[in-house]
Amino acid sequence: MKSDLPQPGRVLIVDDNPEILAGLKALLEIEGMEVTTHDSMITLPLIIRQADPEVILLDLSFKALSGEAFFRLGRERLLRNTDALVILFSGRSASELAALAEEFGADGVMPKSDDVMQLVARVRTLIAQHRALREARGREVSHVATRSASASAY
Repeated sequence: MKSDLPQPGRVLIVDDNPEILAGLKALLEIEGMEVTTHDSMITLPLIIRQADPEVILLDLSFKALSGEAFFRLGRERLLRNTDALVILFSGRSASELAALAEEFGADGVMPKSDDVMQLVARVRTLIAQHRALREARGREVSHVATRSASASAY
């Protein structure tokens, strides 16, 4: 089933398991999405700037720098160059993921145990949600700019 999004969604999958990266990349690309994969938390801010994702699926279990350590360094500082939705994507229990998402300010959770077609549908929904949020922010900025220009004309 191809995506009904007008443009391909941009997804970044961050996981240190090469099988998960390859499998999800292939599945999401079949569904019409542009997928970037990355296997390290250390250079993640650079990859985010290059890929400009709409959704980031972020595993929490890494050998060098865990997702938890990454978030403890500060989401605002490390993810300041993106407005992507950050989804904790892990083999941990849904309740543990939900607690971590709340603690770290992630936008949602997705257990790795979820059915792959559910995962595809959820990613598609997240891309649409991201685009709606971006469009709403654009309208707010445009409205403020218009009011500013009108005020300065007097």
